[in-house]
Amino acid sequence: MSEYFTKNDIYDKNGTLLLSKGQKMTDAIIAKLKSLGSYKPEELINSDDKQRVVLTPISKAFGARMNIRNDRILEQPNKVLSTIIFESKTKPWWIYVNALANYVDWLYTHSIDVAMISLMMAVELGYRDDELLNIGLGAFLHDVGKLLVPKPIIQKPGPLTEIEMVYMRQHCELGMSSLEPFNLPKECTDIILQHHERLDGSGYPKALKGDEICRNARIVMIADAVDAITSGRPYKQPQEMEVAVKILRNDEEKYHQELITLLEKIL
Repeated sequence: MSEYFTKNDIYDKNGTLLLSKGQKMTDAIIAKLKSLGSYKPEELINSDDKQRVVLTPISKAFGARMNIRNDRILEQPNKVLSTIIFESKTKPWWIYVNALANYVDWLYTHSIDVAMISLMMAVELGYRDDELLNIGLGAFLHDVGKLLVPKPIIQKPGPLTEIEMVYMRQHCELGMSSLEPFNLPKECTDIILQHHERLDGSGYPKALKGDEICRNARIVMIADAVDAITSGRPYKQPQEMEVAVKILRNDEEKYHQELITLLEKIL
């Protein structure tokens, strides 16, 4: 007998998230949704199809924005990220994934996009399956610490003050400490802690330099920067991919230039 899962996020009439996309349905959940007037059978998918469709809307939007014309480039990253998301639903850190989807409107999509870009680069670098899962999970959770940064700071439509910047720069260590009880692999947690470090030592929180920064974080810092530049935010308009690459090229002392070349090759 087939199991059924939610095709999309399900909200109540007040806009509160009731179930995330991909959630397994049970009789009790269906009964609860019916009592709330939020049950729509057409919003369910068969278990045979769930892996295929769970990330399709995000992938198409991502591919279009990144000018990715060959969908095959997204296939393996999509598969890995889909696996990470579904497996996370049974893990204690799922509460943070749900929170990412509800804290500010762009944070969850940013997490997905950074994971996708990072995985695309890792696939091209020949990462093994276990290595792909580690970098994918670390990239997906890289901004968990922002859940502890006040919303007015994250959503501020202008430059941050010095005090606000202090709060913002704490998110790497806050994310690390939030996930510490779950004993994630070091390959994941190093990403969360180091994705704002820079090769010249100008980053934070530890001002690490060069090889002091792990390879995964060197990949994710590029993915994070590229997605931030090419996405809209309350304080800025999105830029084209070519502009993002040029900005990172001009900051040649901060980013691994061979990895930027790799990203250009993929795109």
